[in-house]
Amino acid sequence: MDTRGLTRLMPTTPPSTTRRKVLGGLATLPAWRHSRAADSNLELSVAGFHGPFQKAFQAIVINSFERAMPGVRVTYRPIINSAQLLAALRLEREAPQIDVAIADVSVAILAKQERLTSILREEEIPSLRDIPDWGRFDAMSGVAFSRDNLSLIYDSRVLTRPPESWRELGRTDLTDQIAMPVEDTRGVVLLPLLTRMAGGDYRQNIEPGLALMRQFAPYVATWNAQPDIYTLTLAQTIALGVGWNGRGQMLARDNPDTLRAVVPSEGSVAQINTLNLTAPPQRTRLAQAFIEHALSPEVQTAFANVAFYGPVNRQVVLSAETSEAIFGRPETARREMHLDWGFVSQHYNSWIRRIQREVISG
Repeated sequence: MDTRGLTRLMPTTPPSTTRRKVLGGLATLPAWRHSRAADSNLELSVAGFHGPFQKAFQAIVINSFERAMPGVRVTYRPIINSAQLLAALRLEREAPQIDVAIADVSVAILAKQERLTSILREEEIPSLRDIPDWGRFDAMSGVAFSRDNLSLIYDSRVLTRPPESWRELGRTDLTDQIAMPVEDTRGVVLLPLLTRMAGGDYRQNIEPGLALMRQFAPYVATWNAQPDIYTLTLAQTIALGVGWNGRGQMLARDNPDTLRAVVPSEGSVAQINTLNLTAPPQRTRLAQAFIEHALSPEVQTAFANVAFYGPVNRQVVLSAETSEAIFGRPETARREMHLDWGFVSQHYNSWIRRIQREVISG
């Protein structure tokens, strides 16, 4: 992603505001009892998704935090996926090296169950008051940072009009030009959406969703996650497939005559990316201040404008153009589906196995 134009979108939170919050907390910690925190070189480690997400997060969130907190250095540790992050947190349980972990919500739930994360509280992070219930719930310790939507990725050189429905994954004229990498979270969130489209409720029975997937299967060229659908589309190997909207919109901006992303008329599913506190006690206050900064309306707005991930802070008001790029047209946005992630996490692995067995191998 080209980040040369990001500077003008950076939040302009006064440095003294953030600094006062952090130093007020640091003063209570033994590690800084005999030194001035303002003169210390403080380090914070953030682990999160690699690729375009990393570039946007570095430019929008980390750089502005470092400007607001002179002397603080934030290192971003890229991960391939949330499963890799969970493995790292388990390995470092006794001596955490990661202070703030970015993970999809299903892994955030597992991390809490394994006591790898700490509870976030409004006394330390006031912006939590502006996060809706779907971004904060008892099954996880962390908080939503952004929400991505499942979308259709397509080659605009092949499809002269945007696909309007998820059912177009079963287009006979696109046989062997369709990608469905659904052996991961994409499949787990697509399944409830297809079930709803077929008139069912995923909490009762996912058979209708599996039946629709099986209808699409004869036309699918690849089920593999790698090479990714975005690379295959740019290379004109694939004409249509299932991907994540944020990355799709960023690539569409950089390749306007090649790749496009669209949220179909039936709506999409909100996949939640979360911030989780994993810092040891001596860095907890600084990590809390970082999370507060990331949840602020200024940072949330800037990240949405650049990375096309939906904001979670209720104080954010997006432009009509940005909102449509993230959620689809207004009538489509109203159909966005919020999952019961506590329920989904319990069935995640079994749903993946059923997709593998009954759809891909069937």
